[in-house]
Amino acid sequence: MNGLLFRSLTAFAAGATVLAGAPARAQPAYPSQRVSMLIGFAAGGFADTVARVVGSRLGERLGQSFVAQNLEGGASIRATRQMTTAAPDGYTILVTTTSIAINESLVPARGYNVNALEAVAIPVSAPESFSANATSPIKSIADLLAKAKSGKVYLGTPGIGSGSHIAAEYFFKFFAKTEVNHIPFGGGNPAKLALLANDVDVLASTATSGTLRSIASGETTGLAIAAKARSGVIPNVPTFTELGYEGFEAASWAGFFVPAGTPPGVIERLNREINAILGEDAIRKQIDALGLDIVVRDPAATNGYFRSEIDNWSRMVKTVGVTQ
Repeated sequence: MNGLLFRSLTAFAAGATVLAGAPARAQPAYPSQRVSMLIGFAAGGFADTVARVVGSRLGERLGQSFVAQNLEGGASIRATRQMTTAAPDGYTILVTTTSIAINESLVPARGYNVNALEAVAIPVSAPESFSANATSPIKSIADLLAKAKSGKVYLGTPGIGSGSHIAAEYFFKFFAKTEVNHIPFGGGNPAKLALLANDVDVLASTATSGTLRSIASGETTGLAIAAKARSGVIPNVPTFTELGYEGFEAASWAGFFVPAGTPPGVIERLNREINAILGEDAIRKQIDALGLDIVVRDPAATNGYFRSEIDNWSRMVKTVGVTQ
């Protein structure tokens, strides 16, 4: 063999051996920098409160800042649209609600594809509910439907396209087979005030702290909740299933999402930490005070639940016949 060629091949083999044996450059452990949390709603709301409670503890546990940024607009559409263009590295997290599942069928022109996101954790939720003014003669779902079939019933909700609106109208159209007059308000508090003023006959609302306190104190009458089981806070209020409306379950939840393509290890770490945080006594008390239920799911179960929620709300939206 030509001496020059032999020496060249020998040098190449030696260099290849060095490269093969060199350790790969280690990636810094996650998180190694500040994490942004995009919240799809205004400060003080359901998603905002959960994001800040969890984000504060994530920062303490993981040694990095988790900075909350409220980006309200279009029932979280604005924040979700921005989130789908974020780098898939775990340093931008979307915190939103059931709205992201509802918007899949409610808002065809969203400007994003939900497949560009992956659910990390959907750990807290509360069922939808019906309640009446305590001074009203309506004391049960049977009373409500009797009035609906013999005259006009005015239904108050936090707004068109909210989970409370969609779930309520779905109940009346699909289960009760009766019509009501929907009166949308600009949020849960205005809708509740309308109920207390007897401007509406029934309020559809998520059974979180405000609704639960009103029912427990006797200010309003709880008619039913759309849950698998009764609430420990208002144990005298039946579920719709108990009343014969089998399968009517609907809940509003808060969830954490990252861009699709985020490393599985990052998703698993976030999921594990969020579940652990919600298991802490002090945090659990805060969540209980909000009237929320805690459910622990791993990433696979979380994504399965999210997909089932898209299907569930899509069925209700189509039955109600409303789009934006």
